[in-house]
Amino acid sequence: MRSMENTIYFASVNYALRFQESATSLIAPSGECQAYLPYGQEGVLVQSIKVEEATGLLATRYAPKRHQELRLE
Repeated sequence: MRSMENTIYFASVNYALRFQESATSLIAPSGECQAYLPYGQEGVLVQSIKVEEATGLLATRYAPKRHQELRLE
């Protein structure tokens, strides 16, 4: 939800413990899971992202002065 809310990529990284509480994943600005490592699987998640898709558009509504450099006019 945070990725859609703020139009950003969101990465969730698990604990390196036997009983993890989450899986490693990458969520795209659309809110879709772009990639993940299955729960309990050891590994490193490597993904290419499209930086231009992470616009932060919705976040600019709440603090437009803070995000002026993001606007393309």
